[in-house]
Formats: sequence, C-alpha cells, structure tokens
Amino acid sequence: MRQTHWARAYEPIPQALEYRVKHTLAHLDDVPKATRKLSLRTALLALAMLLALCGVAYAIFESITADIFGWSYGGKWKEELQQGDFATMGQSHALGEVTYTIEEMVYKTEGKYQGLYGVVRIAPTEGANIVIMPDDLSVNDPAGYLLHYANADQPIRDDDPSYAELAAQRGAKLLVVRAAVNSITVGGVAYCDCFGESWLPQADGTLLGTVEISDDLPRANSYELNLWVSNWETTPDGIWLREEPGSTWLREDWVVTVSPKAKGE
Repeated sequence: MRQTHWARAYEPIPQALEYRVKHTLAHLDDVPKATRKLSLRTALLALAMLLALCGVAYAIFESITADIFGWSYGGKWKEELQQGDFATMGQSHALGEVTYTIEEMVYKTEGKYQGLYGVVRIAPTEGANIVIMPDDLSVNDPAGYLLHYANADQPIRDDDPSYAELAAQRGAKLLVVRAAVNSITVGGVAYCDCFGESWLPQADGTLLGTVEISDDLPRANSYELNLWVSNWETTPDGIWLREEPGSTWLREDWVVTVSPKAKGE
C-alpha cells in the first residue's frame, strides 16, 4: 500500500507510526528470527484499529477483519475483504494465566496484497488476578489508554491508575504479553516473510491486534499457522523478570489450522 493511499484517508500520518516501527525493530530479540521482518502495513494498522474501535461498534459488521482493515486502507479494501474466504476461528490457547484467541482470519482474494488477514485478542485467563500490558508501554503509563495514538482524543484523568498502580490496587501480578506470527505453512511449504503484529490496550483490560500475512501467500483450503506466544512478569519498577534465577518468561509455539471458505460454501 503506497503512502499516498493512506494519506488520502487520514492526514497527517501521526508521529506514533515512526515510534511503532522503531520500537519493533528495537525488540527483535523477543521473538524467533522468522518474525523479524516487519511489515510497514502492519504498523499502519495500529492506527486503523484505533479509529475503528473508538468510534464503531464493530460487532454489528459482517467481519471484524474487514471493518478494521477497511478503516486503514479505505472502503475498497473493506469491500474486497468482505468478498474473501472467511475462517471464523475462536480458537484459544492458554499460556500460564494469559489466553490468546484468534477471532477471525480472512484470505483476501480481490485486489492487491492478497493474503491472510485477521484479528487476535489477548486476555487474562478466567479467574486470573493479573493485569496485562503491551511491551511498548511503561508500567507508569495510565492503563488502558492508546498513548501512542493520541489517546483517541480521550482526556487522561488525574486519578486514572498506571499499570503498576492498577496491579497494586488489585493485588495482582503485572504481566507483559506478546503474540507474533512465526510461520505459515501451505502444502508443506513454510512462508516466513511479510508479517508482524500490532497491539492496542482495550478498556476491558484485554489487548486487540491484527495479523497480516501477504506477499506471495497462495490461496488454499487450509493453512497451518504457527504463532509464537509469550508473557512474563514485570516489577512495579518496570524490571522484566526474564532472566535466571527467578525467570517468569513463558513462551511457546501455538499451531492452528486455518480453513478459509468462500462465501456461500
């Protein structure tokens, strides 16, 4: 997607985009090497999700994926995704006290940049007394705000707790969480390029993110999607507990079968 296309929809491009790209490049050691090629389009989608989730009750749309990506690239992209092959997912995977859920995947069959697009949610496991946060925010940042994206024009109140304060109020552990595409396999061939992840904190304490896997990924009846999921504790001072002794770093591969179907099948 050319920058001019984005600019026609939302001007100007925010400074947060530059921050997100630099942050991702600075945290390459957190995931396997296969995840290290960042898609610029994925960075742009972070702002798209902000616009979608702050002003639209997306549950009423036919596809959460088409809605979110449509906000990013415009109505034509939304229409093209709505004509794609859909895989209503809902599969969840628990790692420690964190649950990762793939909400939906869509293979874009029309227009440019055909490939798999989807939405993933990260949440505390039911009954877990934890507070989760993305790895690009500070424990001292106010919890639940989109700080890199102008806070969706929502004012931060003086009494809004930081992530560390919220965890202290609840007597909860504070966890940093991540999920990333490791690889995707089609017919025994693994594709390991042109994908990434981007996450936004939600008011309900979850994180919502996008998955984008394009560039030469063929249309198929079934894909084997390998996600790298991880989480670890951080202290109230922001020290990540990922080193021995006392490491709390949990990480593993999660393999999911994605079987998109054309509309009407």
